[in-house]
Amino acid sequence: MQTIPKEVLEAEVIFVNHSGGKDSQAMLAYLVAAGLTEKLVVVHSDLGEMEWEPMHAFITANSFGRPVHVVQPKLSFFDLCRKYKRLPSGQARFCTDQLKTQPIGAWIKEYCKAHNITRAINAIGIRAEESPARAKKEPWKLSKLSLKRQNLTIHEWFPIFNKTLTDVWELIRSAGQTPHPVYAQGFSRLSCVFCVFGRIAEHQKAAQLKPELFQRMVALEKELGKSIRLKQVAGVKSNKYLEEYCGGDF
Repeated sequence: MQTIPKEVLEAEVIFVNHSGGKDSQAMLAYLVAAGLTEKLVVVHSDLGEMEWEPMHAFITANSFGRPVHVVQPKLSFFDLCRKYKRLPSGQARFCTDQLKTQPIGAWIKEYCKAHNITRAINAIGIRAEESPARAKKEPWKLSKLSLKRQNLTIHEWFPIFNKTLTDVWELIRSAGQTPHPVYAQGFSRLSCVFCVFGRIAEHQKAAQLKPELFQRMVALEKELGKSIRLKQVAGVKSNKYLEEYCGGDF
């Protein structure tokens, strides 16, 4: 068990961002094992039609009895794509920002104001091992959610930043829990059903499991003339549409 920052021990509340994925689940288990249970407030942003089921029930069943608050983004995934006239990409992750980060951040500030909280932690399940970009992130910093006029100080913390994938599975197992059932279907991560970071095989499986959503995604790509993936031929990048590699007979 790593050393817990004193600011965490002194905080009145620790907000646990929970997507329902393995890293969120392992982070919550880690914080409970660290003796911080009574400070924990679990927050989940509802992804609507892009959410895997049974999400809300799954998170609640594995929340160690802590309250689970569900926030609603202002726009759906489809509305966002139409707003920006494109689909998200690794370089333009407006989906994460507007479907998760912003609505959860707004809710946290409202919660702190309503409960007269002055010291809080925003815990996020990011790990350095996930990607070179994530490895460069700061696992501890003053959050932009802090408000001087309300005497509110919030620190952003990645509790499992240095944990490996093996550590993640062990944290879940040691807590007597099992991961979301979507992992048993061969998915390596849990986020939007058709995630920009999803592998081709995962998109193909998602199309089989969610045929109606798949057809909506196909229609959206055609409507916008943009795709969720790109292909490169002779050094030239172009759209790689879901229908090309997932087919349409589901």
